[in-house]
Amino acid sequence: MHPFMQTLERRCRMRAMAAWISLLLGALGCSSTVQPRAGVTLLITNGTCETGPCAPLQILGFPSNQPHTPGGFWSVDLGLVSASSACLTLPPSATFRVTDASTGATTTYTWTTANGFSLGALQPPASRIQATPSTGAFVPANAAGWSVTLPAGSQVSPSQACSS
Repeated sequence: MHPFMQTLERRCRMRAMAAWISLLLGALGCSSTVQPRAGVTLLITNGTCETGPCAPLQILGFPSNQPHTPGGFWSVDLGLVSASSACLTLPPSATFRVTDASTGATTTYTWTTANGFSLGALQPPASRIQATPSTGAFVPANAAGWSVTLPAGSQVSPSQACSS
């Protein structure tokens, strides 16, 4: 074999090896060691109570693995908070199905407490189509409990588990 061809072949093998190593490291870097956890609680402080009577807040969770749909964000209904605070328990998992109107094919998106999650609040009777997250993402399984003030809070903080 001509020396030029040997050099070319060696470079191709080295590039292929580098691509495989990059792919492997990328997969390892993105894999989480956090396991889903059941019973994760969320202490919600109703920020509307600070200026007068408490307004009810519909608390929604927004999984980080959002599909791009015309109907707005996928959300998980966590509960209604009418008092100055409430303890909510997050579901261990949730699913969302998107059906392609032209083919009928269905794609299922699954969220667990080991995945990213953001929170938002709606004042009834606002439509869920208008709902958006107002907090940064957090991974619920990283702590037994979390706390946040809504609708104004943007930071969800780890805390001890609360009880309802």
